[in-house]
Amino acid sequence: MAREPGTIRNSLTGFVLAGGASRRMGRDKAQIPWGRGTLLIHGVERMKRVVPEVFVVGTVAPAPVPVLVDKLPGLGPLAGVHAALSHSVTDWNLILAVDLPLVPPKLLAWIADLQADSSAVAIVLRVKSQLQPLCAAYHRGLLPDVEKALANRELSIHRLLERLSTRIIEEDQLIASGFVPEMLLNVNTPEDMERARAVAKTMYG
Repeated sequence: MAREPGTIRNSLTGFVLAGGASRRMGRDKAQIPWGRGTLLIHGVERMKRVVPEVFVVGTVAPAPVPVLVDKLPGLGPLAGVHAALSHSVTDWNLILAVDLPLVPPKLLAWIADLQADSSAVAIVLRVKSQLQPLCAAYHRGLLPDVEKALANRELSIHRLLERLSTRIIEEDQLIASGFVPEMLLNVNTPEDMERARAVAKTMYG
């Protein structure tokens, strides 16, 4: 059973990925208003309830925590994971994309706690038959495989995870643990944002 999100997991570092061109959104997703701040601030605040140290990966300003510049811009989310693992000094690392505003701290805490008894290099949810690699936990030992994939321009996180020792948490286990698939709603367009706001009102009041 997961500890409450207010209990800090000192064995992990948190990274909020805020890169990407946001072409379909038409503006920088990280700076879109959400709650009492922006999607970026919302992501950082949720992560800070779970881990003691949080970083933002991407070229964003302003940010409430240190920002790591993506060393390999234009190569997608896998490059963001690379920047996070390259900087981390903890074995396990919690990753959250800035455009997943409905993921609650309780779900991040649940994922974080799964690493305690895992021999895998990654812990990833699978919702609606799709892996969710940007709300996941990654072991620092995955870094050489990430570097090799980037060097070969094999940029799909999904394909990388499928051929490595990945612990996949299926949707039925997610639901049995008290979560709902809608928490993984990704916002890529203005229409997605409207849907996310509507779901947030229903889910969180």
